[in-house]
Amino acid sequence: MALSPIMLTAWAVAEIPGLEIDGYRDASTTDFDRVVCRTSDDRIISISSPLTATAADLQNAEHRVGQLLGEGVRSRLPFSVPHTLAAGSQDKRRIVVTVDASGKPLSTVKDPRPALRSLATALAAIHSLPTSIVTRNVIPTSTSLDCLRDAAGIIDRAHQTTKVPSALLDRWDAAIEDAGLWQFTPTITHGNLDFDAVLVDGPHVTGIINWADARVGDPADDFRTVFGRLSNELAAQFMQDYSAERPSNDRRLAHRARFASELHVARWLIHGTDSNDDATVAEAVGMLNSLLASVTDNPATDLGAPPKAPTTIVFGGDAPAPISAATVEPTTEPL
Repeated sequence: MALSPIMLTAWAVAEIPGLEIDGYRDASTTDFDRVVCRTSDDRIISISSPLTATAADLQNAEHRVGQLLGEGVRSRLPFSVPHTLAAGSQDKRRIVVTVDASGKPLSTVKDPRPALRSLATALAAIHSLPTSIVTRNVIPTSTSLDCLRDAAGIIDRAHQTTKVPSALLDRWDAAIEDAGLWQFTPTITHGNLDFDAVLVDGPHVTGIINWADARVGDPADDFRTVFGRLSNELAAQFMQDYSAERPSNDRRLAHRARFASELHVARWLIHGTDSNDDATVAEAVGMLNSLLASVTDNPATDLGAPPKAPTTIVFGGDAPAPISAATVEPTTEPL
C-alpha cells in the first residue's frame, strides 16, 4: 500500500513531539514514497518510506550515518548535514524522518572555483572528526592495508577486461608496490563525494548530502572528483587549502588522490562490463585512452608526477573542458 504525503506527515507529527508542519510537497519516486515539509521552526524535513529492497538498503545506510552525525558531531562541521529526526514503521512499512541540508548542488554551478576553498575546509573538517565516534558496525572500517588490497582488486578486475592499456596497468601496479604511498592513518570519509553531494550558497559550502557510503578509510578517496574535474593548478591549490586547515604527516595524500581518480575510471569500466553495457564500456575505454595520453612520460614509479595536461573524468555524459585557474570567464560547459 502506498503511503500518501498526508499519511507520512500525519505519522511524523504523531511520532515527534512538538512537530508542526507549515507546508509540504510530494517528492515520491519509483523507489520511495516521500514528502518534503517545511516546519514551523523553518526547518526542511523529508519523510520517506522505501518501495524496493535496494531503496531500503540505501535508506538504512543513510539512517545509520544520520544517527552517527549527532548534535555533538554536527557542531564540529562548518556546514549542515542530513540527520535522522525519527524512525519507525506503519503497516510494516519503514519510515524515516530526516532534517535536510540546505543549498544548491555544486554540480549545477557553472563556475565552481569560488567555492573550492570552502570545499577544502569542509573536507578537512570531515577528515578531522575523531574516529572514536564510530561504534562497531555503524559504518565500514578499513585499514591502510585494506585500502591497498581493495585498489589491487580493482586493478586485477580491470586487467581481466583486457581493455586497459598496458602502460596504465604498469603505472597502477607501481603504485600498489610503492609502500610509502600507503602509509596513512584512516579517517572518517564521505565515501562518494561528487559535486552533486556538495551544496553551496554562493562561494560557501552550506551542506553535504548522500552519506550512504561513509566509512573509515583513505581520505584520498574524497578527492577523486576534485582531481578528476580540475586542472593540475587548481587541484594543487585545493590541496594547499586543505592542508592549511588540516596539517598532517600524510605526505602522499595528493598522490593517492590522483591514483583514486584514475582507478575511478577503472571502476566505470568494470561497471560497464559487469552490466553488459557496451556504451558505458566504450565511454570508459575512451577515458582510459585520454588518461593514458595525459600521463605518458610520467615515471611509472611515482604517481605524484603531474600529467602533461589536465584530465577530466565525467560519467554518463559529454566531458566538459577541465576547469583552469587561467580561465577568466566562467566555463560555459556543464560540469
